[in-house]
Amino acid sequence: MIKKRTESASAHPGRHAGSDPASRLQSVNQYLEKNFPDFFAEARFQVGDDDYFLYARFGQYLARTIEQNRVSRDKINRGFTVLNKMARVSARNPRIREMLVSGPLEYIVDAPKARALARKRLSPVAQSYMESLCE
Repeated sequence: MIKKRTESASAHPGRHAGSDPASRLQSVNQYLEKNFPDFFAEARFQVGDDDYFLYARFGQYLARTIEQNRVSRDKINRGFTVLNKMARVSARNPRIREMLVSGPLEYIVDAPKARALARKRLSPVAQSYMESLCE
């Protein structure tokens, strides 16, 4: 016996709540807060709930710390994990992709050491977004 699917997605509007960029970024925000608590608290204090500026600031922070060699390799790897998680989410949401490209990746591209390290640490998806900035 084959069951026909009779429920439409419009019958359950709550199912599409995940299409909102803020809700899609929730797991990335949690990872960022867990691994960079001081940065996260300071950035949220300065920019409020604006994720665009939060991630732009994070890109600036990551690029600067790589250029100045101020944090451990483990911390830098966790920073790239944030960007890779964001790239994974952005594959389903163009607004998050725009946020990633015009925010953190712009800072990474502008910093030579950070760009070189990003070529080794970023996922293929994130690298393709970064390379589009270099063209």
